Parts: sequence; structure tokens; C-alpha cells
Amino acid sequence: MFLMWLLGLGPLLFCISASADNLTFHIGSVTGILEDLEYHLKGPPDLTMTELFQELECCQSELCQLFLGPVTSVSSDLPYLSEQQIIFLKHLVNHKVDGSLVEHGVVLTPDGTTVSFSPLLAGIAAGFKRRHETTLLDTPLITDPSNSSNVELHLALDPLYATTIAMDLGKAFLLFHTKQTQVALGPNGCWDSISAPQKFTLMGPPSHIPDAFINGAMDGFILGTYLAAKADPISNISSLLNDYYGGEGLEGESQIRSNFRQQNFEALVSKEKLRKQVEISLHLLWRLNETSPFFEGITSEELMFLANQAVEEFMALFVECPAIIPRCMWGARPYRGTPTQLKLPLAFVYIHHTHTPAKPCRTFASCAADMRSMQRFHQDVRGWDDIGYSFVVGGDGYMYQGRGWHWVGAHTKGYNSKGYGISFIGDYMKVLPDAVDLELVKNNFMQCAVRGAKLQANYTVYGHRQMGHTLCPGDRLFQEIETWKGFKRRCFMDNGVHRCI
Repeated sequence: MFLMWLLGLGPLLFCISASADNLTFHIGSVTGILEDLEYHLKGPPDLTMTELFQELECCQSELCQLFLGPVTSVSSDLPYLSEQQIIFLKHLVNHKVDGSLVEHGVVLTPDGTTVSFSPLLAGIAAGFKRRHETTLLDTPLITDPSNSSNVELHLALDPLYATTIAMDLGKAFLLFHTKQTQVALGPNGCWDSISAPQKFTLMGPPSHIPDAFINGAMDGFILGTYLAAKADPISNISSLLNDYYGGEGLEGESQIRSNFRQQNFEALVSKEKLRKQVEISLHLLWRLNETSPFFEGITSEELMFLANQAVEEFMALFVECPAIIPRCMWGARPYRGTPTQLKLPLAFVYIHHTHTPAKPCRTFASCAADMRSMQRFHQDVRGWDDIGYSFVVGGDGYMYQGRGWHWVGAHTKGYNSKGYGISFIGDYMKVLPDAVDLELVKNNFMQCAVRGAKLQANYTVYGHRQMGHTLCPGDRLFQEIETWKGFKRRCFMDNGVHRCI
């Protein structure tokens, strides 16, 4: 791990490294092991969590026990689990990236995203801890962390924030600031196999918290908050995870599942509180490591600046920007030939619907199948180099990468190099896409593209029908985009007739 120097303790949840060759790194493997454990323990779910922490040696550090409480279980092993199962779990809670950019301690979920198990587990543990506290006090107000005692700083840290995202987000920007990492956040990666995942390789230089860690941290925060606030205790942890990942959602609410982690995290997290939690985390680390060269010459003002920068970039990239499933995850064929680079920033966004498939996909498996089908049609029937669209909106809460941010597409004849082609899966002549899918494009995508200098701030939105002879993107969807910021009428001559549409 990047921070073995920090506190001399490593990350908050650090366990022995091990290999697990015969279990696939899918969340289903985790829930299967938990079901075995819960069957034998026959106790409340927090007992399962205590047993896991004891066996996996996950909370041995003083800092971890400060946040999550001391490990008090009298058991030192789990005879109900096989050696292979225990090795598998120990591998999962040891999050790290090796020299070949393989990220360890992560699992694939049914929604097509990858999560780190450590912050997920920490969030669940923090949720149980908060639930069992007899008195819930507001976080003490720390106006000047540099003049606060270590005890005051400890008390000011909310365990749920600290163990999932705040502490590691602060570390990530400290490492980037001191040039120990090339990037502050990310990147995403690709599995060697979707059906039997074993190796997850990052697409670029790693930060302290790659995308999978951030996904796990957000999920840990969401589930921890849910557990702390739930009126009735849950029956077991495995059901909680099954409902959240790939199930019907928590308590049957389809929007409270991993597909919508960004929206749910944003609804739960105060940006100002997160900023304060990151700032206090950095001051605590500074106080405990004043002799470390990483803190040499650093000031309280610089730590405040790092906290502000960390929260602004994190919220922009991982909460406000849409989550995009990369090509490697939906099983894209290679691009045929050599792609042409777009000249950024672009000035236009062209809205499409697929028409065929005619219905929106609702799961990663069906959306990925639709993407592969469209790519085959575009390459094999139309003879294009690749799927034509820049990005595609599934009905599962995600956007899917087509030709992406940098390659010229084949979506709007005569205008492919001038703008991004965004298509909604489905036929929208008479109905609209779901509100959450519209929001992904109308606000999240547009703002993200402008912020990232991919799209001009004064961008123009057109429907495909405005650029050629087509009914795309459907009558009802076209009526919708007429209300969007940036939409403009387009006037042109059509067979000698002046038309405006």
C-alpha cells in the first residue's frame, strides 16, 4: 500500500496478503462466504462483523479501533469457513496496486462496476457502531484544527466519513502534492474476464484511491448510513449486499442500489462536512507524523487548501460527472483501422435514440449485450470502423463509452468531427426516457464535459433530425430536448424550401 509510512500502520483496514486462485473476484463470492458464516453463527449481523474483523485482523491499529471500537471477540478463528474462503477474504481486505498495475482487494458487481472491499466493510462496521451508540452527539465544531488537541481532532472525526472516504481522500491529495503519485484520483480498470474475474488491471498510473476504492467508499458510506438509521435491525449482511448489488434495492427501492451510488451519495453527504472531515483528517495525520518528510515545511493553510481541492475534484469527477462504463467492460471489439482524434473542445452535442433496440435496457448484462449488438451492426452491416455513437445512455443508471471523448464518431453525417453523438437506448417517438437517464445527459454529462474542457461553455444541443432526414431522436424526446440549455433551432434549405426545425 502507498501509505505504510503513515502512522507506521498502513491503511485503516490492513490485513495479511494472500492469494485465492479458485474463487472468482465477484461480489457473489463474498456474499456466498457470508451466507456460510451467518448460517453457522446464527446471531445478529454485528456479531458476524465482529467475527470477521477478529479473524481477518482488520482493525488492529490504534487509529482503526479509535474509529470503529476495539475488537472484543473471544474467537480467534472461523472453523465454519474453509481455508480457501478465509484466504480469499484476507486477500480482499488488503487493497493495493502492484507494479504491473494490477489492483488487488476489489470485486466485480452485477452492475458492471468494480468496488474495493475494505472501505465497503469499514462503512458497514461504522454503521453498526453508530446504531449502537446510545447518545448521538453532533460532531464537535473545530474552527481551527491546527490549534486543537489530538483528542479534539479524534472526537471531531465522524467514523463513517473517516473510515470510508475522508481519511483516504486526504491521503490521496497529500501524496499527489508531495509527488508520490502521478495522479490524485483514479483511474478505472479492466477485468481479464467478466464471467470469471480474477485480475483487474488499471488503465493508467494509480492514485492512492483508484475508481474501485472510491466506489467501495461511496457504497460503504451509503450502507453505513442506512444501517445506522434503520428502525429495525437487518437479518444478515449477505442479504444487505445482495439487495444492494444486483437485487431490487434496499427495502425494494430500485433507486437505492449500487447503480445509483452517485445520486444516493450526493443526497447523503454534505459537501461542507466532507471538506471539514478531510481537513481534520489531514491535521490529525500531520500531528501524528510531524517528523515525516512528507509533512516537512507544510502549513495549516496548505492542508486546508489540499482539503478544499480534494473535495472539489472528488465531487466533480465522481459525484457530478456521470458514471461511464468503459469499452472493456461491455465487451467492445477493437476499433478497425486508426481512429481520428477530435479537436477539443467541441461546440455541439447531437442527441439520438437507437430505435433498435426499441426498449431501454435495465441491467448491465442487457445493456452490454445491446452495446455489442449495435457495434456488430455498425461494423458488419454498415461497414463503419466502430460503433458510431460517442456515448450511449442505458436504462440502468449508467452511460456507456462508445467512441468516447477523443475519437471522431459516425453518428451525425457531415458533423461527426464537430460534436459528440449521445444516444438513448430505446424508441422515444411516444415516450420519454426515465428522468434519471435524462438527467445524466442534460446536466451531468454537459457540466462534466465543459468542466473537463471537452465541450465549449456555450455549447449547442441539436436533435439528430435537425441535421438530416430522420425522425431520430423520436418525437417525444425531441420535444424534451427543446427545453434544454443550449438547444437551438436550425434553419436550412430543403429542396428549395426554407425550413426551421
